[in-house]
Amino acid sequence: MRYLLSLVLVVTHLGLFAQNVNKQNIPERKAANRVEMALPQVNGYTALRCDFHSHTVFSDGLVWPSYRIGEAWIQGLDVLAITDHIEYRPFKEYVGGDFNTSYELALPVAREYGIMLIKGTEVTRKQGVLGHFNALFIKDANAIDKPDPEQALQAAYDQGAFIMLNHPGWAVDTCLLTGFQQKMLDKGLVRGIEVFNNDEFYPRALSWSRDRKLTVFASSDVHATMNDVLETHVLQNAVKTFRPMTLVFVKEKSEEGVRQALDDRRTLAYFYGNVAGEEKWLKSLFLASVQWEKVLEQGKTTFYNVTNLSGIQYKFSIGDTEYTLDGGSSIHISLPAGKREVLLHVLNMHCYEGMHPEVSVVL
Repeated sequence: MRYLLSLVLVVTHLGLFAQNVNKQNIPERKAANRVEMALPQVNGYTALRCDFHSHTVFSDGLVWPSYRIGEAWIQGLDVLAITDHIEYRPFKEYVGGDFNTSYELALPVAREYGIMLIKGTEVTRKQGVLGHFNALFIKDANAIDKPDPEQALQAAYDQGAFIMLNHPGWAVDTCLLTGFQQKMLDKGLVRGIEVFNNDEFYPRALSWSRDRKLTVFASSDVHATMNDVLETHVLQNAVKTFRPMTLVFVKEKSEEGVRQALDDRRTLAYFYGNVAGEEKWLKSLFLASVQWEKVLEQGKTTFYNVTNLSGIQYKFSIGDTEYTLDGGSSIHISLPAGKREVLLHVLNMHCYEGMHPEVSVVL
């Protein structure tokens, strides 16, 4: 049924191709349509909202490339990579073109919408044996079409690609690194790893990212529409639903700035109310997001108004008391008078398998 629906969609688009295919089924670019997660400046860096893993009908996705752009814009992204599979293209009988076609079709729409489109592809081999890898910032996807998987990744690397390991726990009994993946990491070909993909969080992969100094990613890996994906998630105590994304901290909003941030591991993985990554960046994001204002001191108690400037909901504990601070909202917290510092455990931030960052707030 999935492929039948896809075929109908493809045929419809092909029938409209001559009428300017890049204008089909794209939301009108109005500011009121865009819903983006508010993010503060962090240590002088601008936080970009990015998704480096998505698919179209030019591999096994269900939408046209230009749709991916309009969808990304309306859902508040700044950066998108379309990473269609090289080895898996079930609709190639109906959708022609080489491996660069989805990028070429999406690029003019991305420029119109102000979305930074990163050129990428996915090298797809047997999961649990070799695995799947995204190559970002490539120049020519056709040159990566190699029968030997190591040669394919080497060809991408030789183009200057940033290569990441996709969904290490998907379709296997446990999150594991295979011998081939270990080899690619040891050779330095693979420098990033998804700690979240679609609807799966991989705490073990988060630990690997810290131990091996890998850049962390959260990806939608979207094949259908992102709205279909979001509707399947039941979010407890969440005020707003944002798509999974990689938060990238850049000095400048450019492809070079994004690439430098990936090289320097200036990323965090956001997914359904959770944030994962290196502890120093988690702490910096939290401290930049949350402001404390003393409003009243009465006897032995001081009352504070605590405001969240970001769109991320934070859950944290002070001692035995837990608090929920929704994005863009404020709560009141009372502490003993005279207290100059408070330690918080941020429960929906993850810095290692089973570990949450401890943040010190100077009052």
